[in-house]
Amino acid sequence: MKSLQKRKLSEICAKALIAGGVAAAMIPLAYAAGTAAGTLIRNLATVTYEDTSGNTYSAQSNEAIITVKQVYSAEIASDNTKTAAAGQTVYSAHTLTNSGNGEDTYTLTVANADSLEASGINPDSIAIYRDLNGNGIVDAGEPLVGNGTTGTLTLTAGETAELVVAVAVPNTAVPGNQIGIQLLATSTNSTVTDATNGSGGMDSTDGTNNTLITVSNNAVLNANKTAVAGPGANQITYTITVTNTGNKAATDVHIFDGLPKDTTLVSATASGLLTSNGDTLPDPSTAVALDETASALDADLNADGDNGDNTETGFGMDLNSDGTIDGTSVSGVHAIDALLDIGGTVSLSFVVQYDPATYNNNSTPGSAGDVIKNTGHVTGITDPSGPTVTTTPTNPTGTTIPVSYGVDTDDTGGGTGSGTDTANDGNDDTDDTDDIQVVDIAPSGSEVLFYVDISNLGNASDTMDLSIVNTDFPAGTSFTFWNADGTVQLVDTNGKAGPDTGVLAPADPVLTNDTRRILVKAKLPAGSSGTNMTATLTATSTNAPTGASGSTDSTVLELLSISAPGADLTDNKDGSTLGVDGDALASPYALNNGATLGATATSGTRDTTNATVGSQVILPFYIDNDSGASDSFQLSAGSTWDGSSLGGLPTGWTVQFYKGDGSGNPTGIPLTSTALMPGGTADAEYVAVITIPSDPAYAVADYTAAGALDANSDGDGDQPVFIRIVSANSGSSDIMLDAIDVTDLRSIVITPPGSNQIQPGGSVDYTHTLSNTGNTEETVELSAGNSASGWNNTVMVDTTGDGIPDTTLANLNPGDTVYGVDGTGASVPMTVTDGDGDDIPEIAVPPGVNVDLVPTVFAPSNAAPGATDVLTITAENVDPNGPDAVLEDVTSVILGQVRLTKTVAYDAGCDGTPDGAFQANLSTEVAPGECAIWQIVAENQGDANAMNVVIRDEVTAYTTFDTTAAGGVDGNLQYALGTVTVANPLAYQTEAVDSDIADHTNDTVTFHVGTGATATAGGTLEPGQIATVRFRTQVE
Repeated sequence: MKSLQKRKLSEICAKALIAGGVAAAMIPLAYAAGTAAGTLIRNLATVTYEDTSGNTYSAQSNEAIITVKQVYSAEIASDNTKTAAAGQTVYSAHTLTNSGNGEDTYTLTVANADSLEASGINPDSIAIYRDLNGNGIVDAGEPLVGNGTTGTLTLTAGETAELVVAVAVPNTAVPGNQIGIQLLATSTNSTVTDATNGSGGMDSTDGTNNTLITVSNNAVLNANKTAVAGPGANQITYTITVTNTGNKAATDVHIFDGLPKDTTLVSATASGLLTSNGDTLPDPSTAVALDETASALDADLNADGDNGDNTETGFGMDLNSDGTIDGTSVSGVHAIDALLDIGGTVSLSFVVQYDPATYNNNSTPGSAGDVIKNTGHVTGITDPSGPTVTTTPTNPTGTTIPVSYGVDTDDTGGGTGSGTDTANDGNDDTDDTDDIQVVDIAPSGSEVLFYVDISNLGNASDTMDLSIVNTDFPAGTSFTFWNADGTVQLVDTNGKAGPDTGVLAPADPVLTNDTRRILVKAKLPAGSSGTNMTATLTATSTNAPTGASGSTDSTVLELLSISAPGADLTDNKDGSTLGVDGDALASPYALNNGATLGATATSGTRDTTNATVGSQVILPFYIDNDSGASDSFQLSAGSTWDGSSLGGLPTGWTVQFYKGDGSGNPTGIPLTSTALMPGGTADAEYVAVITIPSDPAYAVADYTAAGALDANSDGDGDQPVFIRIVSANSGSSDIMLDAIDVTDLRSIVITPPGSNQIQPGGSVDYTHTLSNTGNTEETVELSAGNSASGWNNTVMVDTTGDGIPDTTLANLNPGDTVYGVDGTGASVPMTVTDGDGDDIPEIAVPPGVNVDLVPTVFAPSNAAPGATDVLTITAENVDPNGPDAVLEDVTSVILGQVRLTKTVAYDAGCDGTPDGAFQANLSTEVAPGECAIWQIVAENQGDANAMNVVIRDEVTAYTTFDTTAAGGVDGNLQYALGTVTVANPLAYQTEAVDSDIADHTNDTVTFHVGTGATATAGGTLEPGQIATVRFRTQVE
């Protein structure tokens, strides 16, 4: 056992007064050392980019995850001096605090410090108790931690345990004997520090607290103090109980206590004191100055030999328990017991009031964890013959301001006037702040934007879990949560119930509540409709007990109406009539030029088009996307329209669609659908190139049918041609009618072309018809092939005559029968042959016969977002001089073209150099104060340029952006275009918004990447090209 420094009892007692103040400072529930061990810190990035038409896309990366490492730290306080009579049990109070960020178990050992004993005596017994009420003595029912030697105690992060060491002084002890007791706290994981090392302490060894007990035959004043918080009243009741456990009566016993800083006295009472006995009662409602020079006191309260002290410095005591001993004059309560007999007990009780919103003994006023500390003192004459005056401090008390929880969600009330506006910009379309965030109108298939303000009204940092209950938005509406800029999607930062706000600081009564504005995006299904739709956003405190008052709040998200998806198809430009059907088609037949808008023929100016047999007719047309969302339209043409279904073109007629050159001429390659057109696009020019059969039997000069028309009044029937557009997303459509006066042409065609979307690993079916539109039988080989590697297909035909395709082309053998239908709908059998022996099936198709083809396209499971496959179905004529038929089905993967891959690496020294590999789920735990390097790789996996590419990420909860300079640059942002190599390293970018391509603003990290990127705009990523970015955060 180590040797304790022996000092004069008077010196020890004097320093104990100072030690008492230090001990009080150690009472609070400690804050854990940083983020809790085991916390999963999750992070994902977002990329935005545009295609060549200016449509904007976004995609999220995978989540990268780091796990917070446990940091072990603990402290024990403090050294004590005690006076006792022989046979008395002495209680020595200590505090053990787990200041680490995770649970730890401590071994507590208590023993006699032999080298300190003045007369070689040992205590009769030693025991350690858990002091549950913190009053410094052992009460009935308080648990025994260790009896005689050793015990263990497990504390969670930030938890504090009040301990009492009970020491039985032998009956054989004589005045002047000293007993030294040492309490040792150890952990297998770390060193437990001693709060009283150095000045005022009895040794300099970590993990030890020492108690020096001096035996006396005088009066022995034991002072114990309790602190009881009044529920809901913001009051604390303190009681100082003084007992004379010595062998003589004590006289002139002064009980005094300074009011804790920032508290006020409510009342004071005493028990066991009578004015008739010469006792002095405390003032019942007014605090008195603790001033030895005042006539009301006139006593040497600190037993230093003079009566002239009136400040903390003079007393050598931290009277108001604010952690400092200074020149402050302190007021408090004071009572005097003229005579305290042997075994007698008196007490002083007083009540103080505090303001939980402003009380502060840490960095944040009114915050949870603020601890109101207090230590009282007792001074009395313990040996009247001397006389000997002694001062005894009570045990320190600490009352933690309870945690309060509160959350508020609110609309922004950002509209104009008392009505509504139609802007779908996230702001409230009304000017009321009524917990209803209103959007007046949004197009079908669009994203509806709702800003919501979420505030932490509690007095502790908290995270608010976010949830949405859809009341009557259309089925299939998806809700996602984003930062206020709408650039980074919110994720689960606390491992609980889905997306959350991240950590919000406690409310600051001096400043404002910590409020975070979020953006809720409601993606409406294509083709949806409705009015007065609502959903309820709820924010729930993560830390509050379930069901606690004020722990949840909700705001209603309301959309007043959905505008129908729309498209307009006209034969001339009518940009001024966006949103109006400028060529509404009459039933059954009316040419475009018969349509009027109001009283004026503003569209539909084209009359009948004359054509010769075998010629092509070029029909320019114009498309308006009247929806609010980007959309593409499948293009088709036919010869009949019944108001809901478009009939096929006459036998042998074909149509191909092209992008217009602005002057009504086709340009580029044939299309089956339009490009993706931004919402509100007007007069996008396309061209239908109609090829007329050369067979006179099917390209007659006088076309006759039910409801035929002679639009140019030349006496013969004209061929009607309906051009129709249909959205693959919303179902919106429009149709227009032209008339062609033609002669004949021989042809074989496959119609109609198809376009659709597909998920990776999925399949999609198309339906087509192979038609012989000529006047001679045509024998063709049927085949199909995908343009993209890894994609597959099957094409089914009817082999039973029931009109349902049932057998794939690959399973046809010579001699099998394929069925088609003629113009009357009658079944027509055709025998499969293979005249050239190439294992490709051949069928002879009579004139006017149609063969149904049902191809199925299969995408590989690893199909990249935005990948497109063209299935080419070919009917190749075995006669080299005969007509062939080719059709393309364009299938696109619906996910974005640019894919982000997010990984993270460990950086122990926060020097920007990874201390290990990058991983999606980092296997190395990161301790508070250490860093993680987040890496995002953007790859264009599509087949077209991605333009204006911007990567954004947020500094996630439980971390801060590390500003340590690296690479000679103030910040930690890094960027490389292309594969990172020695020759193409990552280059540092500054943190500020300046001339380089990256910046860090308000916890959002932004990189403008790609060729031609600038400080304000993203560049271009070519197909297959990658960009790599990195940034570094420090775990709190």
